[in-house]
Amino acid sequence: MNGIHNLRGYMAAVAIIAASTVIAFLLPRLMPHASLSLVFLTGVLVAAASGRLGPSLLASILAFLTLNFFFTPPFYTFEVADDGDVMTLAFFLVIATITGNLAARMRKEMARREEALKQLSALYDFSRTLSSTSGADEVRFGLQDQLQQTLGRTVTVYTQREEAVPISSAPTTRLALESGESANTFIVIVGTLEPDEHNIALNLTTLAENALQRIKLAEELETTKIAAETEQLRAALLSSVSHDLRTPLASIIGSTSSLLEYGHSFSEAARTDLLATVLDESRRLDRHIQNLLDMTRLGQGKLSLKRDWVDVSDIIASAVSRLENILDGISLETRVPEGAPLLYVHGALVEQALVNLLDNAARFSPEGGCITIVVTPGPETLQLDICDQGPGIPEEEREKIFDMFYTAKQGDRSQLQGTGLGLAICRGMIAAHGGSVTARSGHDGIGTCFSVTLPVAPSRETTTA
Repeated sequence: MNGIHNLRGYMAAVAIIAASTVIAFLLPRLMPHASLSLVFLTGVLVAAASGRLGPSLLASILAFLTLNFFFTPPFYTFEVADDGDVMTLAFFLVIATITGNLAARMRKEMARREEALKQLSALYDFSRTLSSTSGADEVRFGLQDQLQQTLGRTVTVYTQREEAVPISSAPTTRLALESGESANTFIVIVGTLEPDEHNIALNLTTLAENALQRIKLAEELETTKIAAETEQLRAALLSSVSHDLRTPLASIIGSTSSLLEYGHSFSEAARTDLLATVLDESRRLDRHIQNLLDMTRLGQGKLSLKRDWVDVSDIIASAVSRLENILDGISLETRVPEGAPLLYVHGALVEQALVNLLDNAARFSPEGGCITIVVTPGPETLQLDICDQGPGIPEEEREKIFDMFYTAKQGDRSQLQGTGLGLAICRGMIAAHGGSVTARSGHDGIGTCFSVTLPVAPSRETTTA
């Protein structure tokens, strides 16, 4: 290719000087006093601007000989009759050579700058592409495409685990990624590269190495983050278990041991109170254990839905009956409109979600406070609001309270009661049904309202769940 390009440059130089000769023959008729040497000097400049140094020197020599042969007396010979013409021709040759050389060097410098600009543009485009990549394979395929586009050659990028498929019998250039795990990645480029092409290939390869290193560091950071979060959850779970499970256990142990040791001396009423305490604390313990089990199933994605058509009133009544003792001393108002649509849900899970919400509302309601449960049917969803008269939850924490083990610094959870799992599990159970749970300020800015939204009609996917 380079040989053909050089031959074309020399042929162009000859053609330009021939054209200059024709113009020189015609010019005296149009401009009698014009200097013919300027015509040939212009031709030398044109040849130098369109070719390399060799064609520009050839154009200078041809212009000198043509000016001497056709336009310097005696004509049509290479002899020079006038000594002044000898100096003129000599100066012309020197000036033409210098001018052609400068023009060729300028063109070479422009070509070099254009190539540098092309390389910078390729590096910039590739760096932008790499900034959005997230996988090692994506980086390798991107490098292969960019090299093919920039070099105009066939390129193959493969790893040590893969076999390099022979592309052709032509000479090849081989490169290797030398950063971290990518050291097992190799690049095969068909053909022998020019120095500038080799440099751009190395620069693109370096960008790919940096991207692979970035991806590796991001993966390590994510692994470290997950490990830290897991450790934090484990510590929080152990703390919750040690506190929230030991409290009811202590009451159960104390009541039963008192009955065993001093039961004969207690009155019937006292024994009944102790047994009631055992029953209440056992139920409380059961709720804690159920929440822990539900959390585990939600975290492992093993929560299965056994849907059926249920009445929302029945779910509310069942949830309230499970919390009968906790709701003692609290006024409960339930408003369910007639004709409320049936729900196609897993009744036990939705009931457990309501139990968690009612338990949360009861624990932070003042003595003699009121909890309202309002059902509002819509065209596609059913909304169930549970509102209490507690201290409320700050607006900036109303979303965080649904995070596992989160306890607000003030408001409803300021007493740090409970495991911090109830609301997280509630949201998970409702979300599994395609619904949502949100928290907002209560009526007249007092307390908190939790809004549960559930779809009233099953989709094609849910009916087969």
